[in-house]
Amino acid sequence: MLPWWLKHHLSLFDYGILIDHGSTDRSADICRELAPHWRLVRSRLSHFDAYLTDLEVMNYEQEMVGWKIALCVTEFLVCSVPLDNLEYNLKQMGRSVCAASGMLVIDDDPEIVPTYDKPLPLQKFHGLDDNALTDINERIAIGNIGGQPTRNRLYHCNPVGMYTPGRHSSHMPDSGFRLLNLRVLVYHYSPWTPETIARKMQIGKKLDPKDVARGWGTHHLRDAETLQGDYLRKKLLSKNFMEDEHCGDAITLTCRY
Repeated sequence: MLPWWLKHHLSLFDYGILIDHGSTDRSADICRELAPHWRLVRSRLSHFDAYLTDLEVMNYEQEMVGWKIALCVTEFLVCSVPLDNLEYNLKQMGRSVCAASGMLVIDDDPEIVPTYDKPLPLQKFHGLDDNALTDINERIAIGNIGGQPTRNRLYHCNPVGMYTPGRHSSHMPDSGFRLLNLRVLVYHYSPWTPETIARKMQIGKKLDPKDVARGWGTHHLRDAETLQGDYLRKKLLSKNFMEDEHCGDAITLTCRY
C-alpha cells in the first residue's frame, strides 16, 4: 500500500511528515527511497491511544504552514480541480477549513491484483460514499459505525485541526462544510487480499486497553470471518466511483505519476 500512497501524494504536496508507528517491515526504507525530501519520524507511542495519537499528529501539524491534511496510509486524497484553485475558492469564501468526503473503497474483483506501476485508484475504484448513507439502520446493516459519516478528513490552513478522537471531525467552526470536488478514497476493503485482512487484524493488537474499555476502535478487533462478512455486505451496495460526476473527475485528474 505504501508505494502507491507515496507516489500519489508526492505529486500533490511539496512536503510531508511521515509518522512511523513502530513498523517492522520495509516501510521506513520505502519512505526514504521514494520521499527522501519528506521528514520521517518515529512515533513516541507504543499503542494506538486515540487522544495521544491525535495530539502527536497535531504537534507535527503545527510545524506545517499553509494548507494541510492528516491522512493514514490507506487514505488517498483526490480532487476534481487543482488544489490551488480549491484553496483560492475557500479563501474567497472566508473559510480556512473544509471536509473531504470519505469514500469507502470496496474491492469489486479480488481476483484482479493491482500492480505498483499504475495508481491504485485507477485500478480499484468501486465502493460506498459514506456521506450518502444517512439511514442509521442501513449503516448498521452493512457494519458501518454510528449514524454519522466516519471517513471524512479535514483539509485546512490553521495551526492544528482541533480534532475529535479519530480526526474524522473537528471542534473548528465550519469543519463540517464539504466541497464535492474534494474526496478521500479509503482503502479499508481493497485490495481485498489475505495481506489486507492480516493488516486489519494486526491493528487490534496495538490498541490501548483504555480505548478498548471506552468502546473506541473495537472495529479493529474483528476476526477474519467477521471481516469477510463485513466485506461481502458492503460489496452488495458498492458503486463505480468513475460514474460519480465529481469523484470520477477527481480520480482522473489527480491520479498521475
